[in-house]
Amino acid sequence: MPFHLIRDESTQYEYAAFTPEGFENLKNPPLIVFLHGSGERGWDPGVPLTGIAHVFENLQLPAVVIFPQCDWEHRAFYGEMENRAMQSIEKTIVDFGADASRIYIVGYSMGGSSILWLAAKYPQKFAGSICIAPGITWMGEEAPPHLPSEDEELFNLMFVAENRTENIAKQIKDIPVWFLQGTADEPCPIDETRSLIIELQKLGAAPLVTEYDGVDHDSLTMALEQEGLFDWLLSLK
Repeated sequence: MPFHLIRDESTQYEYAAFTPEGFENLKNPPLIVFLHGSGERGWDPGVPLTGIAHVFENLQLPAVVIFPQCDWEHRAFYGEMENRAMQSIEKTIVDFGADASRIYIVGYSMGGSSILWLAAKYPQKFAGSICIAPGITWMGEEAPPHLPSEDEELFNLMFVAENRTENIAKQIKDIPVWFLQGTADEPCPIDETRSLIIELQKLGAAPLVTEYDGVDHDSLTMALEQEGLFDWLLSLK
């Protein structure tokens, strides 16, 4: 089976990983980190694969792909969940011999905002990113539960402040990114993504953009199957 269940014995945390057929013949494979949407939170490591396992089986990417899971007590990959994702990366590098210089982040919805967050926190860590239907505005008057106090200022700048798209752009401008989103997305309005794209362009970045006319928030599968998407991602070094 191409999907594996990995246990971090230090934390007893489990996460899913995908490897293609003939993986044993790949030397220093790249590592792709997929961060799921809010509906796949929980404590079952197989849930982040819901509806997309077949996509990775069909793509047979020459890489190891991991699927860290956010629990129900958090609203994104910050704080403890951020640490969980980063620890999963380090464990995968050791266990699978992945190339630490070719780590890529892919995220959808909640996971889309999470990869913006990780790109801001670890700008030297990732060689490229795919951001699908990201949520850019924090919905709620209170800070996310369990957000570390030392992260509150950056979080507010990126997801609460009036000029948040400008602030995000400043943080992630050096990491190549491809945005994909439906134009009829209501939970995560595409106008906010467009604003972020404009701010990145002002800073000299050249994000790639794919919009799906009339498509709502449910754009994950078509985005992952976008022609040339992973060829582009894996070409980045």
